[in-house]
Amino acid sequence: MHVIAVAWMDHDSGVVTLGENGIVSTWTRNAQNKWQWAKILDARGGKQSEQKGSPSCLAFARDRIAIGFPGIGVKVWLFIKGTWLPQRSILRQGVTTIKFVEDGDALIGGTGDGVLWRCEIPNGTLRALTFLKNKIFSLDVDARGGYVTVSLTGGRAQLVAIKQDEQRGAVEQTFVPQELELGENASYEFGVAFANRHQNVLFGDIRGCVMVWDRNNAEVVSGLSHAEDDVVQAVSCFDGSQAAGGQIVTGTRNGHLAWFTVSSSDGNRNLISGESIVRVLILSLAGQRKRAKVD
Repeated sequence: MHVIAVAWMDHDSGVVTLGENGIVSTWTRNAQNKWQWAKILDARGGKQSEQKGSPSCLAFARDRIAIGFPGIGVKVWLFIKGTWLPQRSILRQGVTTIKFVEDGDALIGGTGDGVLWRCEIPNGTLRALTFLKNKIFSLDVDARGGYVTVSLTGGRAQLVAIKQDEQRGAVEQTFVPQELELGENASYEFGVAFANRHQNVLFGDIRGCVMVWDRNNAEVVSGLSHAEDDVVQAVSCFDGSQAAGGQIVTGTRNGHLAWFTVSSSDGNRNLISGESIVRVLILSLAGQRKRAKVD
């Protein structure tokens, strides 16, 4: 079975997984400190399971689960008296990514036609926050729930305000490589993520180097270096505490896991210079073109 999405459970007690067959399950540690698997629900269950198709995304928060199906919308379950009970579905087709906000009381989602929306759970009304020009691929919400970063097809990410004021839905920053050589050779498989206590945004992988952007001025300030022939497909960030620095874990197409430590006093510790990234990558690409002409 192919796993589509994974989410941490409360207090890091285990993980929730969503398979392409719609099975939602958990992996938790037992008293012997061994991992054990348990099925909790079948998202495609029911008379119309074949029409639902494969799920596209998962969101989990405390006692609630949401699963997106591109053809029908988002299905929601609440854990009530020991049972996962289905709630009213969110009838919005083309959903590509979802995330719980406001401690699980609302859901933020993106669609293939570029709509960023919000809906209260379980009985709210879906409302569009903004209309973007490209398909929304992934999203991440900052710790305070006031902003969301979304990655779009075409090699760009945007910072959008979602807090309840007059700025809601406003696009405040756009993250896109300015150098043509970088943009044409970048991949964006891991989507987008806040990092370093939401001061930075991780977006884009060029020759195995993940670009780290300054959130405020949308410039590349540093990077996470991997093997040049590898592609970063997953990123997970932990901010740590004031006393201890945060961590960033990446996973690549070749099956490599990398661990980066961010100092609590210096956000760029163990990260290479963004200026060096740009210069080295441009020279590397230029050298490759010259060799190709000679060959």
